Amino acid sequence: MIPIEVELKWALTPTAHALLAERIATLLGPAATLHQENRFFDSVDGRLRQAKRSVRMRRENDRIILTCKCKGTVDAIGTHRHAEWESEMPADAWGHPPSGPLPDDWQADLAGAPLIALGGFSNLRLEWHDGLHLLCLDRTDLDGRIDHELEIETPEPEAANVRWAALLREWGVGWTVQPVTKLQRWFALRNPR
Repeated sequence: MIPIEVELKWALTPTAHALLAERIATLLGPAATLHQENRFFDSVDGRLRQAKRSVRMRRENDRIILTCKCKGTVDAIGTHRHAEWESEMPADAWGHPPSGPLPDDWQADLAGAPLIALGGFSNLRLEWHDGLHLLCLDRTDLDGRIDHELEIETPEPEAANVRWAALLREWGVGWTVQPVTKLQRWFALRNPR
């Protein structure tokens, strides 16, 4: 069974992003800084995308992580729930279509079609741990457009929403629910139709 990832996604302005970085660091201490390069793969005819699945390879500082995701649900407070499978990869795997086995549902959707590289985007992530909540403050370069957002990975999204929405209001940090993933926004920029 593939685990379900649960995270709140909130869009920020550049000013709100900078202010929030300061406020969280004051509350929780220095952030872990992750430089992320993301590359996506699919068949030539887009079988995975049609099945609402993705294959991503991420270079994160010195690690290479292969991730398979399946689009899930989004609620009114910005809680995204989706199936997510991950596997650590060797350093020489970076940028090449994955050669190892993918989860069964992904293999079934591909039906033997080879994976090709689609491209990708970079992200600068600041991370803090707050009990059960992992705060990820992102600055993402989507082919020239810079997006800012706060992601809160948590098994308790309602509690995270109560705590962090109250803190952002107290700090004067504006935000809006981000119903669209980075991958969806990247695809939309590549193909506005």
